[in-house]
Amino acid sequence: MPQANAPRAFTEELVQFIQKARIQDMPGELIAKARLLCMDLLGVAAKGAQEPASRIARQVLLPQGGEPQAVIIGGDRRIGSLNAALLNGLAGHALDYDDVDQAMYGHPSVPVLPAALAAAELVEADGAALLEAYVLGVEITTKLAYGMNPVHYGLGWHSTCTMGTIGATAAAAKLLGLSDEQLRHALAMGASQASGLQQNFGTMTKPFHAGKAAQNGLLAALLAQSGFTGDQAVFEAPLGFFHLFVAGNAVDAAAILDRLGRPYEIDSPGLLIKKHPSCAFSHPPADAALELAHGPGFDADQVQSVTGVIHDMADQILIHHRPSTGLQAKFSLEAVVSLALVDGRLTLGSFSDESVLREPVQKLIDLTKRQVVEQAESGDFGPSEVKISLKSGETLSARVDKAKGSPQNPMSSQEFRAKYLDCCTGVLSPTRIEKSLALLAKLEDLPHIGELSGCYLVGR
Repeated sequence: MPQANAPRAFTEELVQFIQKARIQDMPGELIAKARLLCMDLLGVAAKGAQEPASRIARQVLLPQGGEPQAVIIGGDRRIGSLNAALLNGLAGHALDYDDVDQAMYGHPSVPVLPAALAAAELVEADGAALLEAYVLGVEITTKLAYGMNPVHYGLGWHSTCTMGTIGATAAAAKLLGLSDEQLRHALAMGASQASGLQQNFGTMTKPFHAGKAAQNGLLAALLAQSGFTGDQAVFEAPLGFFHLFVAGNAVDAAAILDRLGRPYEIDSPGLLIKKHPSCAFSHPPADAALELAHGPGFDADQVQSVTGVIHDMADQILIHHRPSTGLQAKFSLEAVVSLALVDGRLTLGSFSDESVLREPVQKLIDLTKRQVVEQAESGDFGPSEVKISLKSGETLSARVDKAKGSPQNPMSSQEFRAKYLDCCTGVLSPTRIEKSLALLAKLEDLPHIGELSGCYLVGR
């Protein structure tokens, strides 16, 4: 039987990294970036709580009852911590507006922060403990990709859930203060729960992946704390996480372990903060289309044809060529480019069913084709080029290598704040929005995390 190439005692080394990580040893710049990322996800989750997927999930889960342990972001109450983690992870990913990591081709904050927040409320932790667990969870989620991708993602797994479940487990375990042995048990349970299929992209099940990853991690940590057991070497074992999730291909364990905290992923290379509420692979062509829409000589009514040049991994993920819903449009090169060209902008409202089904948008979708090229750099979402042929015979084109919001083309602090306000306005009261911003600005000094989480309750 083939085995993953992980000769080191991977699980034990991972446990030791988790146990030794301390916020006091993390650079100040890293903590500042982590605060911004927490702000971004909490804002996105507040808005995402209004989405149909979130409403349906609340309708199912709220009658289940449970102790009022953790806040439902954008909800009106506290519920049991496990269901809070699920609902908040789902809400955080419902808009596909949350941060992304290039190496994992996935979303690291959305499985980790909801699990950490629920655990922090459960143990009445302070802001520093939450930040410590969040940074740690994101670090493990993202660094797994360096030894497993592109094979893992190329097989069709959704790394937000597969890798994210492990990061969520680590974050929750850190807050609960598990022993080494308990932590090994928790990681084993996290590994057995990890799943998520790319075929569900463009449906409500994609954000469900994120919610389940958060819930999976917290559940694993809670069970381990109470004596539940699992395999003690779940990653490197012959039938373990690595072997199964790369289909027997070799995993470079050293590429993971030697990168842990050296530096932290949040610090370098950094995460992509989304400027548009759509799949990250659509962002380079979206930015190129927006450049053309605002450039000289463009008139949507005069378009003869549109070509979007994307690489092969982007082609695999942007699975909807002729979308008929807003969710499908988020995973459609044709729709994202067409929306950008017709409206000259991409907003939260762009991806409603009504917006996508407008006649001018559908017309351009029909005129748009793909040109797929080989990916030049593993883990990159670009480059992409959009070419437009006009009825006059003129050709317009624009190329984007790094989309706005990527570490190489970052959003400003003002753009961060504007995005947060756009997401929270109409969901939270102005008073709670301003209070949340003030608390997030000094999160590591917050004595009780419940003061922050309470800002995301509505109707009270």
